[in-house]
Amino acid sequence: MASAQRTTDHATIQEWATARGGKPAHVKRTGDDRDPGVLRIDFPGYSGGGSLEPLDWDRWFDAFEANGLALLYQDKTASGEQSRFSKLVRRSPEDEAHDAPKHRSGERRKGRTRTIDINSASEEELDALWGVGPTTAKKIVEFRKREGRIGSADDLARIDGIDGATVANLRRQLQG
Repeated sequence: MASAQRTTDHATIQEWATARGGKPAHVKRTGDDRDPGVLRIDFPGYSGGGSLEPLDWDRWFDAFEANGLALLYQDKTASGEQSRFSKLVRRSPEDEAHDAPKHRSGERRKGRTRTIDINSASEEELDALWGVGPTTAKKIVEFRKREGRIGSADDLARIDGIDGATVANLRRQLQG
């Protein structure tokens, strides 16, 4: 039986998808100008009847990070053929320990900072955290300016777009 692997590494994801003719995409009508919505990898002949729209890799990876995702994928089928099986899943602590994702340029984009002070971190420092993209980083800074000192990671749940799983993920990355 063929087994699946997990990764958050941008280069691995892009290489795996490209080798199979896959391109970054999102489901039509699930996003807006700031967030592309439901991400997918679009394979030739499997486009879901026109339900997908293409994205560039940078935007796809920004949303991938902002949503704290990992890719579950398979290299070969049980019969040894190249597999296109993949599924986007919530990132786990094991993913963080296993492979810090890299932007396709090779630069480590997430996990650069072990822990940060949420009340003094810049947008760039926040964006370096797992599960936080540029949009969420900006929302955190704006929330901090509007509401004052953030007492704990739980306060972040009051920000639109940050759910309980993201708060739990951030809790491990914040000082204090």
